[in-house]
Amino acid sequence: MLIPKKDFISILTEIYLSKAYFSHEGIYNAGWQDTIPYNRHIVEFHGYNWAQFDSTVSWYCSRPIKYQEIYEAVMANLSVLDIMIYEELDPPSELWGGVNTAHFLFGDRGRDSIAANVLLRGVGSYVLSAKIRVYPQDESVEPRIELYLWGADTTAYGFRDTLWIAPLRKDGLMYEYRMERTLLPGNEFTHLRGNWLHSNRNDRDTLWTKHAEITDISVYHIPRKF
Repeated sequence: MLIPKKDFISILTEIYLSKAYFSHEGIYNAGWQDTIPYNRHIVEFHGYNWAQFDSTVSWYCSRPIKYQEIYEAVMANLSVLDIMIYEELDPPSELWGGVNTAHFLFGDRGRDSIAANVLLRGVGSYVLSAKIRVYPQDESVEPRIELYLWGADTTAYGFRDTLWIAPLRKDGLMYEYRMERTLLPGNEFTHLRGNWLHSNRNDRDTLWTKHAEITDISVYHIPRKF
């Protein structure tokens, strides 16, 4: 028995939404549709089994015009949901309050780093990016972006969760580094902290210096409704 058109559209809409969520969390790959238990849960929640869903998909795949109608209905549902989310939430905002023009780390400032201490805006997606060039003559050990989420507790250290560690290439070329993380309801992190140009100490030379530049630092918050 095929799943009725109305229910099939609802099921596909929810599967698209779950796919977007798992993609944001970095745990979804194309081709996992049949193995993610949550998708089976969606089908069963609507009162059908996976065999019925599979048969319905096969039936529509053999009838492209009818499947196009289903696809357009699903996209229309997603568009309505997208409008509802952004109408009810604050607009996206840039949170980086530091200087985001280029920093040239030579000479007297050769060991400087670009510290981060950004107040978070709660749940939603955070998109972090920067353009960084590290020259071959850079003398730091394992230069990298190293940022973490921080929240206060009864200790001076607070509690932390590593957000982003990105090794930096020492080839003199400018690279754009970018990452995204979604914070869900219930998290207690309040700040983004760490360094954009972190490195280990160079024990071989007490006079070592960094030779790098960084520009276009951005910490962008996109509100999400959960």
